[in-house]
Amino acid sequence: MPLQDHSTAVRKCVSCQRCFDPKAQFCPDCFIELVSLELIPPIINSRYRLEHVVGSGAFGIAFTAQDLKDGREVVVKVVRAGVIADPRVQDQFLREARLAAQLSHPQIGALYDYGMLPDASAFLVLELVRGRSLRGEMKRVGRFTPDQAFAILSETASALDVAHRAGLVHRDLRPESIAIIPSAESGPSGIKLFDFGLAVITNNLPLSERARASPGVLRGGEADPQSDIYSLGLIGYEMLAGKPLFSAPQAGELRAKHLNERPQPLRLLCPEIHPLFEAAIMKALEKESWQRQQTVAEFKRDLSRVHSIR
Repeated sequence: MPLQDHSTAVRKCVSCQRCFDPKAQFCPDCFIELVSLELIPPIINSRYRLEHVVGSGAFGIAFTAQDLKDGREVVVKVVRAGVIADPRVQDQFLREARLAAQLSHPQIGALYDYGMLPDASAFLVLELVRGRSLRGEMKRVGRFTPDQAFAILSETASALDVAHRAGLVHRDLRPESIAIIPSAESGPSGIKLFDFGLAVITNNLPLSERARASPGVLRGGEADPQSDIYSLGLIGYEMLAGKPLFSAPQAGELRAKHLNERPQPLRLLCPEIHPLFEAAIMKALEKESWQRQQTVAEFKRDLSRVHSIR
């Protein structure tokens, strides 16, 4: 196996997460030695200059970056070559990224650019949104009111419906994929849904990385619109209950609960919930996909019935 050449790889400060040219040795602010980031170049696609590491996971690394052509700040996600090594996965990634780049909706984060890098890793260039993740909002708020949960679920369902009609399944819908956008009056005014271009990559991860997936996916089936509906149900349940539907110390135990355990009724954790609202969420959480709503539009209609009878 040939030795990897890190002399052209971007370097980062492990303290402030700032990115530097491959020739830099020390962070001028933190006064510590820099480390090379795999084989990721400091400028992606001759256009996007990496600035800060903002996240990392099983699929790869996310950066804020400067678009040298348009001057705007963006998010660049670099997918490790090992995750996308299969040529069939690469083809599907490019096909789904092309579809995601064509999505235009106020509740969907824009995908500006995508492609493959020389070492067979992949990249996505995404809209940078100034807002808190829904996960962060959950930690801050605790338990949402039914009206708050309705607003977020309704807007997320609208965005998902656009994607499903375009032939895209999210596959990894979770609170971390939803940004809460503040209004001019400092309160929340809407949401942005992200990571459609990563759908095929998420589907290629081992099940140990997807313990929150729908029962059908956990049994080895393909992700589909009904699995996104299950994920919407999980998000709605957690917002209203103030805790996840299921929890367990080990991924295998958590998967077993999603496969076999019946959910605790929401009304026991959120007494003020309308019976129709509870019914919509619990239907989305059915173990068998045919028992859930068959489209996201149907899920949204089920939620809207609660408000239409008030």
